[in-house]
Amino acid sequence: MAKKASVRDVRRTNRALLVRHLLMAGETSRSAVGVDTGLSPATVTSVMAELLEERTVREEGFLDSLGGRRRVIVGLNPDAAVLFGADVGETRVTTAAFDLTLGRLAERATSFSGRRIDPEHVMDVVLEHVESLLAELEFDRSKVLGLGLGVPGIVENPASEHDADAIVHAEVLGWKAVTFAGFADRLGFPVYLDNGAKTTTQAEAWYGSAKDIDHAIVVLIGDGAGAGIITNGRLYRGSSSSAGEWGHTKISLDGIRCRCGSHGCVETFVGASAVLERWRGREDSWTGRETEGVDALLAAAAEGDERALDALRGLVEHLGLALSNLVNLYNPQKIIIGGWFGDLIAERFLEDIGSAMRRFSLEQPGSEAVLERSRLGQEAVALGAATLPLDRFIEMGWPQ
Repeated sequence: MAKKASVRDVRRTNRALLVRHLLMAGETSRSAVGVDTGLSPATVTSVMAELLEERTVREEGFLDSLGGRRRVIVGLNPDAAVLFGADVGETRVTTAAFDLTLGRLAERATSFSGRRIDPEHVMDVVLEHVESLLAELEFDRSKVLGLGLGVPGIVENPASEHDADAIVHAEVLGWKAVTFAGFADRLGFPVYLDNGAKTTTQAEAWYGSAKDIDHAIVVLIGDGAGAGIITNGRLYRGSSSSAGEWGHTKISLDGIRCRCGSHGCVETFVGASAVLERWRGREDSWTGRETEGVDALLAAAAEGDERALDALRGLVEHLGLALSNLVNLYNPQKIIIGGWFGDLIAERFLEDIGSAMRRFSLEQPGSEAVLERSRLGQEAVALGAATLPLDRFIEMGWPQ
């Protein structure tokens, strides 16, 4: 038998509905909030009074009126709180500070080499970033809602309020069942972990190319590849939150050996290192210098280097094939390409990739799927990570 909702539960639900609406809608009027959320005028007045008292919401003036009572403009107060989003990438850790409306305030970045950084070092780096950002912005820790940490690989028990619960398996960094236990104690505020592709997908759903789309897929391509899947307007995680490991689905029975130990994985055809290897051979390693290598590849192709052109043609064909599998499996309205390498190739070859995707897809879903470059670019992972503590705040209120 389902537990009956208490008055406190109902009030918290109404508060979450109102705060989420203000986050997405921006400035609006009290009367419009009631119409758009379905809450009664009395409920809107009561909950709004609470939010104004805690300074989560502020009044911004009045809407022009043709007669009668003027309508008060209300919106979230950006200065009420600060959130942090951190992105553990393949070669650097980036930490950004955001206000309550997810406006980016400042950021710090630290590079590392060889695609190897241990969790302890990550915690040290992020802690250093946070201290520096708090000093620069002159924010007190009491205003911090928390830190979201986007990491590569599979995250068990993601976005748990207990940092020790999240277990990370990240082949790209050599992590096997690692945790970030004690990180929240070191920072002095909550920490929430999730897969970087999933945090990016949430950012795209809130602010980017997937906003208001019920069925979408966000693919991130760097040296590896991953995906976030939105179905019926919700992020799809699978039974143990490992859904979206698109980079390790197979499109061949042979090819370069993948870091997962298998062959034929998507990332061994569309990842930056794999494409560079097909251009210059295995003996010319770009490990740790992938961005430099990609710039050289694109420059060589522009000058007519046939091997460079062949590598890029192979990339377009294999990426189109890999995307067609997503089209045929999930029937998305839209596929969004992001990630540092994905952004570069989408900028130059989006039309060609789309043509290859449709050629390999079933006709009906292939003709309906729209392929787009991410609007959020390479900043999406940190932004998405910051949505983790913000989402918690929306649902539960201020940390106790």
